[in-house]
Amino acid sequence: MKSLNQKLSLLLLSLFIIVGILLGMITRYSTVQYNLEITQRLNGSIAMYVANEEPLIIDGQFNEKALKRLAQQAMIINPTVEVYLLNSNGEVLSHNLPPQSVQLNKVPLGPINQFLKQNSKRPILNSDPRSPANDKTFSVSKIINNGIEEGYVYVILGGKKYEEITSNISKNYILQLTFYAILAVIIMAFLIGSLMLTKLTRPLKTLRDKVVQFQKTSKESDKNYDGDEIQQLNSAFTDMSNRIDNQLLQIKNADQARRDLITNVSHDLRTPLSSMQGYLDTLLIKQESMSKESTQEYISIARKHCGRLGIMINDLFELSKLDSNIIKPNLDNFSMAELIQDVSIEFSHLAEQKGLELKMKLLEGNTNVRADIGLMQRVLENLISNAIKHTSENGEIIIKLENSNDGFNIIIQDTGRGISEHELPNIFNRLYRAENTSNESSNSSGLGLAIVKKILDIHHSTIKVTSQLNQGTQFSFYLPFAR
Repeated sequence: MKSLNQKLSLLLLSLFIIVGILLGMITRYSTVQYNLEITQRLNGSIAMYVANEEPLIIDGQFNEKALKRLAQQAMIINPTVEVYLLNSNGEVLSHNLPPQSVQLNKVPLGPINQFLKQNSKRPILNSDPRSPANDKTFSVSKIINNGIEEGYVYVILGGKKYEEITSNISKNYILQLTFYAILAVIIMAFLIGSLMLTKLTRPLKTLRDKVVQFQKTSKESDKNYDGDEIQQLNSAFTDMSNRIDNQLLQIKNADQARRDLITNVSHDLRTPLSSMQGYLDTLLIKQESMSKESTQEYISIARKHCGRLGIMINDLFELSKLDSNIIKPNLDNFSMAELIQDVSIEFSHLAEQKGLELKMKLLEGNTNVRADIGLMQRVLENLISNAIKHTSENGEIIIKLENSNDGFNIIIQDTGRGISEHELPNIFNRLYRAENTSNESSNSSGLGLAIVKKILDIHHSTIKVTSQLNQGTQFSFYLPFAR
């Protein structure tokens, strides 16, 4: 994974290389154009001197000997020139070169007319009869006899000799020096740019490290972000934004749940308190006229409501501690079969009183799990108590322990009234009671299943429930083997 600094350094190096190549090309092109312009301006009058030296065309007849002699003299002065004699249409009439070397019989007149204009822009290029593929700088002059234009003296300033020289232009010392100078500038600029990029991106890298470290310390599992610093920051901020949105939603839901809980608790507390107050007020008003048996009955009823208030307050206190994460599971290894037997013994007498059969189907051998034994006892007590309350006389409650992958499934199954399908999603909500709740449930807080779910949540386990009306209900959860 490349850092932002590495990516920017590579980008900067590529940019400098491209700029260097373009600068070299521009320098080469400018040098060539400059040389062409200088050559054309310095040698622009050669054709005029040749044309004025001797008559070259008289009455349509050209003097080939004179042309060759004058061309030879011009080439002695400047070895790179090649002299041609053209008629008024630009057709080549004569030259001083080997016949087989001239490949073009006619020269375009447009550049020639442009050259002959006063103050025309230089350099002006035109066709080279010897090398038609490459336009060259030239000098040209009209041949005029008795006021009549007979033709042109056309001089190529960059002939064969010039091409031989320019073909080795890359070996020229000045161009080599220029190349090395550009290379040195590119390297120097890259080093300076890299240092500046390192300094500029260091705060960004520090910020990235802090954000990523905060993400790792605030989450249960580490997450590695791919990409450079900006991409990692973007991913981290996206995750943080999503987490904040989820937390705000959880806070909103928790606040609504708190409001609902207060409403429900106020309603449930009001009932036993009103009943208790009514019986106690009656005792105070009629204590002299009431019999001993009636007095004892009223006190017993008031005590029963006090007991219900105590259960509700204790369950509320326990649920609030679970909600606020005050309770942390004290994980230990223990036998789940033994815990089920101990809890079942506690409820065996209550089951007998209701005419219920309490059965256990446990496994032999090692049934050790890793969990908080106190909290698991609370889970079993709440589920078994709930099953007894909702199972009619002659019913059956079965507690099973079964193998499942790397752990055990704990199952509490009854033959009670069951829960309707539309009520199943709500049974773990605080203070929710099913429509067919028995009257005996009035002695409970209605928080038992909510507490069970919270305890299993902090053990990273899930409570599952299946039920059919008038046939029974089954609760189950999973715990891993002790390692």
